Amino acid sequence: MLLLAALTVGGVGCSSGGGGDDEPNHTPPPPPRPIAQRDLVRHLTALQEIADRHGGQRAAGTPGFSASVDYVTGVLRRAGWRVRVQQVPTAGWHERSTAKLTVRGAALRSIRDFRVPSYAAAARADGALRAVDDGCQVADFKDLVPGEVAFTGTGTCYLWRKTVNARKAGASAVVVQTSTSGHGVASATLAVPRLGLPVVLMSRDVPARDGDRVELSVDAVTARDRTQNVIAEVGPSHGPVTMAGAHLDSVPNGAGVNDNGSGVATLLELARTFGPRPPGRVRLAFWGAEEEGLIGSRHYVKELTEEQRDEVAAYLNFDMVGSPNSVPAVYSDGDPKLGRLLRKTHPGKERGVLVGNRSDASAFEGHDIPINGLYTGSTEPGPGGKPRDPCYHLPCDTLANVDRAALLEMARAAARALAELARQAK
Repeated sequence: MLLLAALTVGGVGCSSGGGGDDEPNHTPPPPPRPIAQRDLVRHLTALQEIADRHGGQRAAGTPGFSASVDYVTGVLRRAGWRVRVQQVPTAGWHERSTAKLTVRGAALRSIRDFRVPSYAAAARADGALRAVDDGCQVADFKDLVPGEVAFTGTGTCYLWRKTVNARKAGASAVVVQTSTSGHGVASATLAVPRLGLPVVLMSRDVPARDGDRVELSVDAVTARDRTQNVIAEVGPSHGPVTMAGAHLDSVPNGAGVNDNGSGVATLLELARTFGPRPPGRVRLAFWGAEEEGLIGSRHYVKELTEEQRDEVAAYLNFDMVGSPNSVPAVYSDGDPKLGRLLRKTHPGKERGVLVGNRSDASAFEGHDIPINGLYTGSTEPGPGGKPRDPCYHLPCDTLANVDRAALLEMARAAARALAELARQAK
């Protein structure tokens, strides 16, 4: 906080002393108050209340997301930031009715026992499960008879790759057994629309085996839609710009208060601490449809001109920074210099985490923009061997799911790091 206070530039007043022309009196206004836990919780509470008023979710394309956009833009404008809302075309997907899945005639419960990932095709399937290893190679399906249901685990590749391979082999559907258990099956996405097969994720607690008969029904639709990014800027209008971002959407059927209300609250409080005159040009981004495949951030970077991309000196990402069983971490596959800065600004012993293409920073990394970020965990083992966030992508990711002390530490570290980067980039 001392760094932020020292970087605040004062306004200009006039002295009242006599003896000629008035001399300018550079009296700085009081520095912004430090980021406090109560202010972070105020934003989290607002996002929770938005979800409560809109069917328990803030997913892209829903009224809950639109209300989240309104909330964020209002807070930023009151803090003196220049704000624009960018429209982002996307392929909207939603279930028209609850999917059904039976194994050996026993009906499974939606969310608790299984879940349909977004962009799964609407279809019915009735056949035997056929184990196909991890399904990431065409050869994995050599024993599958056309019409059978491909049965695999989370494996080493994305769901869309497994689905494409299964379709080529003649499978009627794909059932993916998850590697975790607990509060239910986490929401997921194929990331690619119109792959032509119904897909379900099934809890590892379901005693399914190779050869078991399954019946499944998915009723969903994919259509043209749009989401929004909220982009806010303060400082000069031209020159090097330091960016930070957090995705604004939740998964379907969840309030998304840790994932990623925690990152949103961090950016909103960071915006306040910078005051009207920041140490340099700073831009904040609140991304839409991250949970559907990083759609908002990828669209934003794609729409920048080469000159505009060259202006971005660095990008910091804050996605899940208040996990209830936290292990503070820095992106180990991010820019090493930025990683060192983040470790310097946070007093804890951060671990490294491989993020890859799982969050919005990857949209920038593909254009040679230095990236890094902070993270406190999802399904990885944390203290006591328990998941760092047992409510990851589940309806229980509510206000009660956030470690407020951990979030405060992450938010203060984020503010210090971004202020230092903005000062260096001037």
